[in-house]
Amino acid sequence: MALIIPDALSTSQFSILIICSFMTSAITSVMGVGGGALLIAVMASIIPASAIIPVHAVVQLSSNSSRCWLLRQHVRRAIILWFVVGSVLGAALGGHLVLNLPAEAITLILGCFILSSCWLPITRGLGGKKSIAALGSITTFLTMFIGATGPFVIASLKHMITERKELVSTTAALMTIQHSIKALVFGLFGFAFMEWIGVIGLMIATGFLGTLAGQYLLDRFPNHQYHKALKILLSLIALRLIWSSLMVLI
Repeated sequence: MALIIPDALSTSQFSILIICSFMTSAITSVMGVGGGALLIAVMASIIPASAIIPVHAVVQLSSNSSRCWLLRQHVRRAIILWFVVGSVLGAALGGHLVLNLPAEAITLILGCFILSSCWLPITRGLGGKKSIAALGSITTFLTMFIGATGPFVIASLKHMITERKELVSTTAALMTIQHSIKALVFGLFGFAFMEWIGVIGLMIATGFLGTLAGQYLLDRFPNHQYHKALKILLSLIALRLIWSSLMVLI
């Protein structure tokens, strides 16, 4: 276990991350969104700030790509190219800036983002190729700081895609692209992924099992009450992150 668990984590913290990877993958598979934000909120309370976004990127890359593959026949492929165009620019700019931010600033941004994604949903839909490219650029830039921009992406797409499986699968495809670019950028900027390879590998494995479980529940699970519970839980975690960051920065 010493070869798998980084020095920065205790055995109990390691176990929490593995379990949360399963649960949050299942949540996202059922609802289309929410699991990534919940996972990064938990990670922000456990692992060092400098490792949160890179580790989260690789884990979510696996989770979203497996979900995309399982629902691949429902993906709106025409959207993908323009999202990629914007994502490359956003990742390059965001990756350069995030490595120069203090740890408390990163957790403060995380807390504010999670809180806003719960209570300030996007209501304006996408209008064409340029707006899809802009969505890719903006959210990929932001994801270098906040990790989970799935709520913003799916809130923008839901006005264009009304069928649930198409929305879930297309969002998974776009987030797969975004997390792939993000992981590559962090690797190029020198993040030591090998130090976290054990955690990442087990979180990917349990995340895939969570995706399978979520797919089974996709058409069976009533989620309207769970959305409220998830919103409250995320808000409490976000407020804790904001408070702890402000206490250090002030």
